[in-house]
Amino acid sequence: MMRDLKKVSQAQTTKLKRNNRNVKKTSNRDWKKLLSRLMRLVLYIVCTAILAGGSVVVVDLVVNSDHFKIQTISVQGNERLSDQDVITLSDIRQGVSTFDLDLESIGEKIAESDWIHSARIMRKLPQEIVVDITEREACFIINLEYLYYVDCDGEIFKVLRGGDTLDYPLVTGMDRQQLLETPEESQQRLRQIAQMLIGLQPRKVFNATDVSQIDINPKEGFVLYSDPFGVPIHVGNENFEEKIDRLERIYTDIKKRLPVLEYIDLNVPDKVIVK
Repeated sequence: MMRDLKKVSQAQTTKLKRNNRNVKKTSNRDWKKLLSRLMRLVLYIVCTAILAGGSVVVVDLVVNSDHFKIQTISVQGNERLSDQDVITLSDIRQGVSTFDLDLESIGEKIAESDWIHSARIMRKLPQEIVVDITEREACFIINLEYLYYVDCDGEIFKVLRGGDTLDYPLVTGMDRQQLLETPEESQQRLRQIAQMLIGLQPRKVFNATDVSQIDINPKEGFVLYSDPFGVPIHVGNENFEEKIDRLERIYTDIKKRLPVLEYIDLNVPDKVIVK
């Protein structure tokens, strides 16, 4: 029995020695893996830094290269303004690197001009800048102590100065105080007038050229004044197209009598009242 215990004890001792050797070997392998991973990480960081530094150098060389300096400035979408007018507004100069330009700021600066609604600036690499503008189109003139142009969206956009043409219908009946106190209602009125005039433009018998003035009457609605002779034409606040259709059926005949007419009223359904 004592011999058996001795054998067991020897066997256990042998097993523990083997286990200890296994632990030692495992511990050695873990350190090697850790060092290997650390070396790979360091190598990765060094390579990334080199690539990043090289990229910065390459980008700097490209940005400052003469190959990307502006040689051509093209303007499109302009009819009223000349190419040089738009280029002057943009303040873009030849010889400047195309990458030094803040395109959004340049577009906003150009759009500050009275006649320009919006501007979009585009790079056309390597050496061209394209300025694409949308101009405003005057639809009528409004009297607000000073005379202003109003565009086809009903937006007041420019005070008239010397040399500006007066060859547009004049809108009266709205003052500056009203515009400030009731901006939404006033803007809606201006949009209605713009839409009315746009609808008149393609007509053959009575069109926008036959209107010299439009008065905004708080009680009666809109009153058009004929060109020539300034005969009032009462059109109210709605159904302008149908009312002008009625007027056109007889306008060729009554046009000869405009000098002696007091007014034309289109507010009675299916009728044209002429006095």
